[in-house]
Amino acid sequence: MKYLAFDIEAANGYKLYSICSIGVVVADENFNVLHSTNIWINPKCKYNLNGTRQNVGIDLKLDKQLLDKSPDFPLVYQKIKDMLEDDDVVVLGHAVDSDVRMLNAACNHYRLPPINFKFICSQLLYKMYKGEKEVKALNKIAVELGLEFSQHNSESDAWMSLQTLKFLIETTQLSLSQLLKKYQIRIGENNDFELTRSVSLLETVSKKHVTAKALEKVKDVYYQTQAQNNKLKSAVFGMARSYELTSFGQELAKKIAQNGGRYSTYLKRCNFYISAEEPSAVDVLREKRVEELQNEKLLTILTLEEFDKMVKGE
Repeated sequence: MKYLAFDIEAANGYKLYSICSIGVVVADENFNVLHSTNIWINPKCKYNLNGTRQNVGIDLKLDKQLLDKSPDFPLVYQKIKDMLEDDDVVVLGHAVDSDVRMLNAACNHYRLPPINFKFICSQLLYKMYKGEKEVKALNKIAVELGLEFSQHNSESDAWMSLQTLKFLIETTQLSLSQLLKKYQIRIGENNDFELTRSVSLLETVSKKHVTAKALEKVKDVYYQTQAQNNKLKSAVFGMARSYELTSFGQELAKKIAQNGGRYSTYLKRCNFYISAEEPSAVDVLREKRVEELQNEKLLTILTLEEFDKMVKGE
């Protein structure tokens, strides 16, 4: 078995396909580096390192003359595919989901078949080891481990990701399989452009517990509130999950009950859905289902303003 750590940088934060470098570091099972390289790629687009928000980007210190002379992505595609799909390697990266998305975007852009492989995330593993709520970037981990590396250089980032895993295995005295089992890590996978994120099932259980408690509070407020009128009679409301997880969801449930409406956490039972003004990550999957029900004409999506107008009878 060997480890293959990789990292990808893009030349334009608005164009995921604009891969300009792929760093790859291969090591044996004892973390001795066997091979290390930075594959330079001509992104074939205008450079924009601001990311997707103005003035928050990163300086990749790109040599544009070098990149202009570098091969296009299709010319290195097979090499990358062979490395990542090698059955003899464990693929890892740091915040690796974003790298996989860039690969998929590039393959789609150039109409190339998907690169199908499984992977683990050093960022997730380090977070679970530390028992912290927030993930850490490689530069912060490097400080904690007393290591130096050149951040945002693909090859160097890949090396640091490898060193993170090495630290975890040596410190815990656990094998990789034991480490994954300890933190109940589900290995990530890219299959026909479908990305399955690497997650800890321990965190999933915790989040489900938090969500369940929050929903109970919303329900309690709803059931304890007496109807004062029938303005919302026959209307069954669901709401954005981000609302349900805060006290605002309780306020909405109270208003629904006061006006004779019904509240449900089950979307199929609802004929109205109060959407979030700025949907958060917890809303995304749920609102895909909401849109399906809307298209089937089983449910109407309301903004907060539209909901207030219903309450006022406007």
